[in-house]
Amino acid sequence: MEKRDLPFFLKAKILKPAAETADQITRRFAMNKVGRILAAAHQDRTIRMYDARNCEEVQRLGDNFLCTALAFSPKGDILASGGVDRLLKFWDIRSGELIAKMEGHRYPILSLAFSPEGDRLLSSSGDTTLMVWDVENHKSLRQLKGHSLYVVACDWDPKGERVVSGGVDAMIGVWNPSTGERIQWIQEHRTAVHTVKFSPDGARVASGSSDQTIKIWNATGASLTVEQTVQGHSEEVRCVAFNRDGSLFASGSTDKNLLLWGTASKNIEGESTTKAEIDGIEWFPDQDAFITCEGTGAITRWDVVRMASMLSPFEALLKEVTADTTGARTDELRRKFEGLISQYDAETLQDKRVFYITWQCKKALGLLKGKPREV
Repeated sequence: MEKRDLPFFLKAKILKPAAETADQITRRFAMNKVGRILAAAHQDRTIRMYDARNCEEVQRLGDNFLCTALAFSPKGDILASGGVDRLLKFWDIRSGELIAKMEGHRYPILSLAFSPEGDRLLSSSGDTTLMVWDVENHKSLRQLKGHSLYVVACDWDPKGERVVSGGVDAMIGVWNPSTGERIQWIQEHRTAVHTVKFSPDGARVASGSSDQTIKIWNATGASLTVEQTVQGHSEEVRCVAFNRDGSLFASGSTDKNLLLWGTASKNIEGESTTKAEIDGIEWFPDQDAFITCEGTGAITRWDVVRMASMLSPFEALLKEVTADTTGARTDELRRKFEGLISQYDAETLQDKRVFYITWQCKKALGLLKGKPREV
């Protein structure tokens, strides 16, 4: 991807490297509400929980079937999983024990979303339906019908009695989970809807599709209305997620491009690339950072950094060097420059704007000669 002059830089830190064997590939993952624990479903049929800071394994859950969906309860005491065996399962986070397993779907479960209070859980499936479950009593409450093909995405309104769904039939459904009533039936995407996600305040919904577009919906009224349709990906959009205050959202795609968007501007404000398709995005609730999971099995942390804040220390140093007309502070300023450089990895230093300002500093400090290379 060609680097553009964007206001944000996405600084990558690999938490879990690409899998060395196929059975270690991670294709489903979730983060708990406080941003401390990640759960990842592996191809070897295990579900592993990791410390979100460094991806050190803290718990391993064994299952006989491949997991296809994960969600943490709001309290963080339960991990819900759905699998190819069509069963919904509840796991105790601390002990790793299986608390309950429930039948209801006729095809694999493809997505899960807890209610804000954590008393109910929404599931969607390849059987074209969604189901609402009673978490405490481990039973189904009702089934939501309307989609004609796989329902691959669902989410629960964090502020209201409403859920959304997205399907391979290109439809978005808005439902009342207490009655099962379909409130709204939307056909705005041309092909499969792979992701539907509320902003943390419930004011917006983002949907991503195989038609390569993302639609931002105003969710403040009784019905969802389109605010904007944006396109930055060249292949299907697999995941979209808002940051903690809803001012930004990140999107991932089969095209291996990671895009950061301004919710108000609807413009791309940061970008990067990965080694494989991006399967999931989870924002930290208290940081300007998010985590992605990709098709290689790699899990990566992305810090969202304002480019101006990265450049300003070097710009200030350059002013100090220029002001030191006698060269009396050269050794001191060289050490200061090396200290600044050491804070960034090689990839960050190769960004066009960072590279140029560091080249200017090096030249002013007498650390190199010649012209800056083209980037």
